Amino acid sequence: MAIYTKTGDAGTTALFDGTRVPKNSLRVDTYGTFDELNAQVSVCEKLVVSPDNKHVLHTLQHQLFRLCAEVATPHVENLSESSNLISQQDISDLERLIDDYTKRLPQQHSFILSGNYLSAAELHVARTICRRGERLLISLGSVEPIRDEVRKFINRLSDALYIMARMEDYVQFVETIVERVAKRVVTNPAEIRTEKNQGVGNIEHTAENGVNDMTTGTELEHIMTKLSQAAMDYAQSIGVPIVVSIVDANGVLMYFQRMSDALLISNDIAQAKAYTAVALKAATHEIHPSAQPDGDLFNIESMVNRKICTFGGGYPIIINEKMVGGLGISGGTVAQDMDIASHALQSL
Repeated sequence: MAIYTKTGDAGTTALFDGTRVPKNSLRVDTYGTFDELNAQVSVCEKLVVSPDNKHVLHTLQHQLFRLCAEVATPHVENLSESSNLISQQDISDLERLIDDYTKRLPQQHSFILSGNYLSAAELHVARTICRRGERLLISLGSVEPIRDEVRKFINRLSDALYIMARMEDYVQFVETIVERVAKRVVTNPAEIRTEKNQGVGNIEHTAENGVNDMTTGTELEHIMTKLSQAAMDYAQSIGVPIVVSIVDANGVLMYFQRMSDALLISNDIAQAKAYTAVALKAATHEIHPSAQPDGDLFNIESMVNRKICTFGGGYPIIINEKMVGGLGISGGTVAQDMDIASHALQSL
């Protein structure tokens, strides 16, 4: 069966109920724009890397089909029996998505360019098509009845596409950071030597049975206490009041200690150094060059919710070739913090 009917050769088209109208009518222009939006949403679904985004975009295509059918029908009562109309539930689902993504993303304090990655840029294209469709919908609503749910849904949808574009940038940025750090940052953190290396013989055993994730065990307490004490003793010997932070392999703070004269700001910086060393699997001073304006990791601090520190004093803690946590030292100069942290690690 041919897809062409020749019925539109005279410049008219049939609405959903069979009524023929000019192809340049406001109603046709409106649902045609949402059809264009749906095609763009399909493109976005094929490009996004976020599983959440992919699922939402697939659902949106079905919703936009329903919306186009409604806009293409002058009398909604003729449609409601055969189609599912856009509902308040659909609007609420978009609002929940927006709220959830907003909580998960870093705060935005200025206008942004339309996507750092292709998938995000294409989502911004979808957003602008949606806004154009909304303008046409408002114009159509001034001469034809349009349900409030349709207007609200389209208004929320443009916001949802915006926040999805931001999430796509965020997800891909984090993935890119991990890849670049793995390829370009050469890290030689001071290893915590096992007692097998020193001829005693039980830390290697405990590392294989629970210390790797820095969560339990008296051996863990021994390691953290010894690291902190070594750092404190050395810092006192050179007259530098410091803060010591130790996180586990998941970046969770496990140990915190500060000398009485340490700067208050060092509390946050030490934790940020320890977390960064674990998050990027590298000593923080080795990340620093890549975080400069011409570096691959420039502006990384604004892309994540946790505090990132890209100057010296943070080191991964390695046991048996596995990263089990991170050490952060703050209080002196960058060189002093690095010296103290290295001394503490070497003491073990």
